[in-house]
Amino acid sequence: MPIFYVRNDDANVLDEELVAVTRRCTDEGVPITHAVEPANVADEAVAWLRQEKAREPRLVEIMQHGYDHEKRDLGEFGGSRPYEDQKADLERGRDILMDKFGDDFLSCLNFPFGLYNPGSMRAADELGFRIISCHYNQRLSRRMFYKLGHLLRRGQMMGKHVSWHLDFYPGTGMYSVDVAASYITRYIGPHGSNTCEFHTLESMIERVESFIPHTPVIGVLLHHRYHHTPESLDLITGLIRHLKGLPGAEFLNMEEIYERFAPSPGRGFRHA
Repeated sequence: MPIFYVRNDDANVLDEELVAVTRRCTDEGVPITHAVEPANVADEAVAWLRQEKAREPRLVEIMQHGYDHEKRDLGEFGGSRPYEDQKADLERGRDILMDKFGDDFLSCLNFPFGLYNPGSMRAADELGFRIISCHYNQRLSRRMFYKLGHLLRRGQMMGKHVSWHLDFYPGTGMYSVDVAASYITRYIGPHGSNTCEFHTLESMIERVESFIPHTPVIGVLLHHRYHHTPESLDLITGLIRHLKGLPGAEFLNMEEIYERFAPSPGRGFRHA
């Protein structure tokens, strides 16, 4: 019984791509979790996302995507950035999203560029985030690496991240719901461009199904601004319809995954 979820990063501007990608999911009855950059989100995007949340409460979620998506060192977070700087940015971002989205804001965080360090995780935990969304890789070498990291109760080893998918990140109260497969095989141009190379539908199906033997929950990653052609939008619908046809398949949102899988989380889910 595979469970799938969809995360869409960089949801900041109300444009045709944001609307179209959201509709490709919600029209199929599939939840989509929008990761919003607090410093960059436009008021019209906030209004539209809240409208969609009111219209389809379980099909639209709003989570936090760092602060401003600017590179500092290797990425926005992690690298050599000290804990205090990272906490200040995450706190500013959290406060912005709580103010703009109110109860529609999900207590969930992911880091732009996928980079973080122990200070990033400490700051996120102290700020009360309940879900952390990073990356899970199904390759045997990575799964063995993760297993060793779990035995040692480590979040990072040898400069590499240990996925704690469907478990609490060590030393924190944050539950990990990690993403697995992206539609994009190669980005083209500088950060902020909308040009890339996509996997084919057949390749995406193969990639997503390769996770089924290893985890009950598989996250699919979107970046809506790249889906600006009918063909790229059809990739979304094609994959959704294929996955919906698998025996016992479900699409859940992140809050539902947390509530179903998190073992005795011990704290309320949303920010106070």
